[in-house]
Amino acid sequence: MPYLLILIGLLFLLYVAFKYLQQADAARRSKLGRYVLALLLGGLSLFVLLRGNIPVAIVLATGAVLAWQGVLGKYLAARAGVGGKDGSGQKTEPKKSYMSQEEALEILGLQPNPTAAEIKEAYHRLMLKIHPDQGGSDYLASKINQAKDVLLQEHNRRNRG
Repeated sequence: MPYLLILIGLLFLLYVAFKYLQQADAARRSKLGRYVLALLLGGLSLFVLLRGNIPVAIVLATGAVLAWQGVLGKYLAARAGVGGKDGSGQKTEPKKSYMSQEEALEILGLQPNPTAAEIKEAYHRLMLKIHPDQGGSDYLASKINQAKDVLLQEHNRRNRG
């Protein structure tokens, strides 16, 4: 009998939620969905914790907090390597900021109009010191890569024309 009452209560809540969602705009639906997901994950975390599986409970609780804050979808999309604010599944390239030729020359420590060999030599020299596998920074390595690409593109353009 108590299960029947719980089932009737849940069906009533689903009916009320469905009617509310029909009238709500997209932003409200998104917010409500986040809160419902957070409450479900939090409840599941509590259940798992009571069953004695503390590590899984911590993961579920973290998911609940991220869902409540509205960043769970963005986090999961970033971990999966997909872009878009909506986690649409479309692969995107990381945004590249514009780098001028002067900035690229400064980064690689070169004079204007370097040869391809000079560009590659400067690149290799810096990457030996800055590479993330050697304890260097991902950001600096990406800037060095971008500087090399900018200068080689300019060098190829100059030699073609």
